[in-house]
Amino acid sequence: IQIKAFRCQMELARELKLPVIIHDRDAHEDTLKIMKEFPEVTGVLHCFSGSPEFARQCLDLGYYIGFTGVITFKNAKKIVEVAKIVPVEKMLVETDCPYMAPTPFRGKRNRSEYIEFIIEELARIKEIPAEELSSRFVQNTKVLLNLC
Repeated sequence: IQIKAFRCQMELARELKLPVIIHDRDAHEDTLKIMKEFPEVTGVLHCFSGSPEFARQCLDLGYYIGFTGVITFKNAKKIVEVAKIVPVEKMLVETDCPYMAPTPFRGKRNRSEYIEFIIEELARIKEIPAEELSSRFVQNTKVLLNLC
């Protein structure tokens, strides 16, 4: 049922020329297969949880990669590796409230204002000032949503 619904949503996005927001959880192969069926569609892999290789494949299809508070967790080695290979112009940040609050709020209800902790960690990883990265994320969002 999910695969059928996903294809219907991708078809609608193609028809309306709108981006998609994909939450792929433990279904990377199926997700990628369907994304490849709709090369005209782009969007963001929300709350990205895949490998660097999966990220590369998503990037090759024109998608953005969404980073959450998980990037701040001590044991988040895989997503840190993903952040290292994703170009800044293809990154987005999100709180995914109410879950995945960044350190130092891990385990508590996530809040929008905690986005700064995600940006600061990505800035550290990418070796870019947080203010510059934050501005870039605003621009990325505008491009994704065709607001500029």
